[in-house]
Amino acid sequence: MRIRIKERMRSAVFNVIKERSSIRDYANRPVEDEKLDLILESARLAPSASNSQPWHFYVVKDREKIKALAGKMPIGTQVVINSFITKAPVVIVATGGPADLLHKVMSFIVNRKWYYIDVAIALEHMALTAWDLGIGSCWIGWFDEKKIKKLLDIPKDQEVIAMLTLGYPAEGAKVHPKNRKSRDEIVKFVN
Repeated sequence: MRIRIKERMRSAVFNVIKERSSIRDYANRPVEDEKLDLILESARLAPSASNSQPWHFYVVKDREKIKALAGKMPIGTQVVINSFITKAPVVIVATGGPADLLHKVMSFIVNRKWYYIDVAIALEHMALTAWDLGIGSCWIGWFDEKKIKKLLDIPKDQEVIAMLTLGYPAEGAKVHPKNRKSRDEIVKFVN
């Protein structure tokens, strides 16, 4: 079942969500500092469990460092899955932790690391803000954490959660259609 949204009901945020797509082919064009600042600010404003803000973002813009980062993927993924990383003008490495005592106890009780969720929310704020500014992004979850931490000198008490590439889409960059489950498959109204 396709949802019909009334024409008079408009949401700029919804339109960004609807239009955003993962971009894996970037133009040879830098991301302006002002736009990068706004993207990072959107992450800073993201909600987190108990307002803990357990994130750190390592922004990599140096071409040689990005190539080195791309080389820190698991064997085979550099060529097949993550080869596009070297074309990105910006790569953000997002870490979570360390958790304070309250969050360690909460995580233990419910068997869930809340900072994974918090960092994911912040990264999605970045991806949506980037798209709104005409900048593409792609989540990267397949990487060798130990190698990434060593390359970027990330402290041991921080855990690499994900990475996000940023850049202007190359002309003709492939935008994949959104193949999503129907609302009926994922939503149940409970009375």
